[in-house]
Amino acid sequence: MLDPDALPRDPRIAAALGPVRAAVHEARGRGLGHRVLVAVSGGRDSLVALGLLLILARSEALELCVGHVDHGLRPDSRDEAEHVARIAAALDLPCRAARLELERGRGLPARARAARRAALAGQAEAWSASAIVLAHTATDQAETMLMHMFRGAGLDGLAAMRTWEPPYLRPILSLTRAQTTELCAVLELPYVDDPTNLDLDAERVWLRERVFARVRTAHPQFERRALGLAREAGEADAALLIWAGREVDARAREQRGSWSLEGFEQLPRAIRTRALRLMCEQCGVEIAQLRRRVVEAMDAAAIASVGSPPPGPRGWDLHPKRRIVIDKNGLHTAPA
Repeated sequence: MLDPDALPRDPRIAAALGPVRAAVHEARGRGLGHRVLVAVSGGRDSLVALGLLLILARSEALELCVGHVDHGLRPDSRDEAEHVARIAAALDLPCRAARLELERGRGLPARARAARRAALAGQAEAWSASAIVLAHTATDQAETMLMHMFRGAGLDGLAAMRTWEPPYLRPILSLTRAQTTELCAVLELPYVDDPTNLDLDAERVWLRERVFARVRTAHPQFERRALGLAREAGEADAALLIWAGREVDARAREQRGSWSLEGFEQLPRAIRTRALRLMCEQCGVEIAQLRRRVVEAMDAAAIASVGSPPPGPRGWDLHPKRRIVIDKNGLHTAPA
């Protein structure tokens, strides 16, 4: 079992600790406190995240608590919960566990994810933790990017997961799954394999086992390159969002839910579409439900509204009892 005070001399440990320390420092500068809850399933990724943070706990002034969620969907899940509890005890760490009673059926993955995060949030609150550590890896990042791309996501979808998205901290996002497998052996962390991770009917598993296995043969560094692309996409998206936010603020009228679109056509399209999304959000529209084709239609109407003579108003019912209208006077809301 891992002993933070008697680590083996292995360069793989030092190579992994650097990015984890950098992730902690990044989050520490943006609100991370000393107490963190580490979500541990018992698998290799979460155990490596726990082990590396435990090694850094003294130098980074971290207090760790193990959190485990049993979905109650498999007969052996109780054994896995007990396995996690034993590891926490061996590492002299407090452990909080929750058992869910989910019913199989439609939307199970999404329901399980939401229930797991709610349970972890409750454990974090009980522990007074400032963050919940999730053990997503560079392999998970590449999978998420492709899945977002398949669904037609834009730049924000390519950005996928961030290292620090309060309350979630992903300290091993720069490590591949191959690395976590090696580190489990080096750090003497006994892990268990969830059989659902071999279910090829799951899109993520199919990508990992069928697509990535072949891509990795020709491009061994593709996961790291995907990680770099995600980081650049996230930075670009954040910069565009800042610019778009300033445009929205500058164009806002005293009447709530009303903006001028004068000179809007002179802005880059990426700024216009983000500004329109922000305007809709401030009108109460749920951004997750705002389709790309709708935003593109709104952008076309916004540009056309400066013509001479301007076309008739265009409207979209995007919020209960409210309508988003674009006409010669700009963008504003009206009763549906």
